[in-house]
Amino acid sequence: MPVFRVIDQAELAARASHFGALVFTEFTLVGTVLALLAWWLAGRLTPPAREYSLLALSIAVLAWFGSITLAVAWVAYAVVFHAAVERTRARWLSMLGVGVLLTAMIVLPVAAIGPLGERGVHVRAFTAFATNMAVLRFHAYAWDRWHGRAEPQSLAAFLLAMFFFPTFVNGPVEVPREFAAAWVGPERAIRRAAVRDGVARVALGVAKLLAVALALPPNWTTLLESAGDAPALALWGWSLLLYVWFFLSFSAWTDVGIGLGLLCGHRVPENFHSPWLARDTADFWRRWHVTFGIWLRDYVYIPLGGRRRHRALNVLVTFLVSAAWHIWGSLKLLGFGFFPVHAWDGLLVWGLLNAVGVLAAAAVARAVGAAGAWGVRAAQVGTLLFASLCWLAFFLPPGISFSTFVAMVGRMLWPVAS
Repeated sequence: MPVFRVIDQAELAARASHFGALVFTEFTLVGTVLALLAWWLAGRLTPPAREYSLLALSIAVLAWFGSITLAVAWVAYAVVFHAAVERTRARWLSMLGVGVLLTAMIVLPVAAIGPLGERGVHVRAFTAFATNMAVLRFHAYAWDRWHGRAEPQSLAAFLLAMFFFPTFVNGPVEVPREFAAAWVGPERAIRRAAVRDGVARVALGVAKLLAVALALPPNWTTLLESAGDAPALALWGWSLLLYVWFFLSFSAWTDVGIGLGLLCGHRVPENFHSPWLARDTADFWRRWHVTFGIWLRDYVYIPLGGRRRHRALNVLVTFLVSAAWHIWGSLKLLGFGFFPVHAWDGLLVWGLLNAVGVLAAAAVARAVGAAGAWGVRAAQVGTLLFASLCWLAFFLPPGISFSTFVAMVGRMLWPVAS
């Protein structure tokens, strides 16, 4: 069945209904109502009271998408984590406590996939997305405190940084040491601009995902299950479509997070900077999922040694950590039954390909510099194609083996090689 075709009104209505049932749509509606309430309250409350009101609204979002029980569990977890970092005198005991707590956050959502699913599809998806973001923030807080990169935070400030609802579900990634410095001024003109820009940004995110929902059938990526025997032209077409679809879908979440943040009086960092203009793979990762890339740089790549020693190994390990993070996210949605170990090959290959691309970036940059304007355009097209090929590996269905994927790539590259 082709991806794009003429559709009748009934199918169009079905696609619109599917869009309405997404966790994205419910989160955007609930988040917008609460963010507008936060904007109204901000002009009537003192800064400390505003902080507590935002914390209360953020916990309300936890209860809405999970349950009161899960919201209490989240808050209790954060209180214990804060105590493990700030109240434990012995460093080794603090590190042990944080290690146990982070391990629990990684293991429990996967182990509880069944019970979470019984509470509703949105509960499981919300928990999967939120824990992917939360583990980054919790780890960052402990690391920064242990290494003297951040001042201690009060419990209320810590809880707000961890649970700030505009970015809690699907980012952008905000680490606690940066969170407190990004508030918008209280002046009336600034607040009016914030609400205008915030609503516009939320609308942009909704428009992106609505366009995707109406243009493509639900679960269209299942077509990739037949990719093993597909010709090269079809594979390149699917790869480029994956790039466009993933960018629109993912950046829609970013737009909503940034827009809701502005309504709450907070400037959320950008997450995408025109990745299609990237001249090499390293440049691509400075433009795509920027906040996660910064997190990987600050908490994986540099601690390993960065450029100072074993750079190639450090780059490889950093992308393998990224691949593991995405594998974990998939497991929380699908479980081992639908996403067994052999299905992880695609994400691991995606990490390996990107690591090789980043390590080759310096040589590509030198060649581009010597080739002039046409070299820049060629490098941008080549980077776009390489990233698209990597997305094919990223979304590789579990039913396609590693050897089949290698054969697919061979068919895709053969016309270029010949």
